[in-house]
Amino acid sequence: MGQPKVKETTFSLYEEFFENFTSKYTRLSYESDLSKFFLFLSNNFPKVSKFDQVERGQIIAYRNWLSEEGGRYGRAAAPKTVCRGLSSISSYFDYLVEKKECEFNPVTSVKRPRHEVLKPTNALKKSQVEELISSIDINSESGPLHKALLLTFFTTGLRKSEIIKLQFQDYTRINEHHVLEYRGKGGKTGQKVIHPMSVEAIEDYLSYMRAKGRGHKMGDWLFQPTRNPHNPRNLNKSLNPRTINEILDSYAKKIGLNFKISPHSARATFIGELLEVGVDIYKVAQEVNHSSVKTTQEYDKRRKKLSDSPVHLLNFDLSKEED
Repeated sequence: MGQPKVKETTFSLYEEFFENFTSKYTRLSYESDLSKFFLFLSNNFPKVSKFDQVERGQIIAYRNWLSEEGGRYGRAAAPKTVCRGLSSISSYFDYLVEKKECEFNPVTSVKRPRHEVLKPTNALKKSQVEELISSIDINSESGPLHKALLLTFFTTGLRKSEIIKLQFQDYTRINEHHVLEYRGKGGKTGQKVIHPMSVEAIEDYLSYMRAKGRGHKMGDWLFQPTRNPHNPRNLNKSLNPRTINEILDSYAKKIGLNFKISPHSARATFIGELLEVGVDIYKVAQEVNHSSVKTTQEYDKRRKKLSDSPVHLLNFDLSKEED
């Protein structure tokens, strides 16, 4: 069994299922996972052409294929990816059971892999973050935006999708704190206290925008593109997710990093730095909205020091000689 080769599948997905999710990115994620699964079925189990014909054995075969060669470039998919794929399929079959298209959910009893990281996200050291931010030319056309944007990434731990969705009114003040009010996974809302360095960078960016005749008002996107090749007059729009990756990549190359970084690298760095300075892991998990502290532990890049070994706390008194 291998990577699906056909371009179409006999299964037509119900649009109603995807409309139930408020996030565009969530809808796209489910659609991708489900399309991949039903394409796999069409290639490897051509006699299965209806939802109620799908059985547990085919789900297991798909899980095993993902775990062995269903990832990028024919490599093994990460355990998290496998779990997410199975979760998407299970949710869809729950929906089909409700619609009476199926009698049961075939995914229910299928074992899922443990959430282990095959390849950890490339987090940056504190010195590398400082060098990255310092490399931004604040006097360039995009400088104020880039500095405010990257500092927001590295000092909040927010996800790319959460930062992209920020609007001007989401940048607010509560008592003595500057706060970002964001919308997270599943439509959940939250508040994030902003580091003073980020506040200064955001204020400089807003001042720059006013000087350019592009002052923000309620309902405007907080971070807006400097230019729009497709429609030069339409600059009051959210940033393209791909553009953010390109911005990070360009500065990584500028300071000579020998590994690739992404917006998730900023989140991993944020988590790692908080753990490094001694913040309780449960508080860190709460800060970044991890449902389980086990997820937060995956980002703990602290190296165990021999001098910190608890063995040094043992205190056997062997000075007394036996009679």
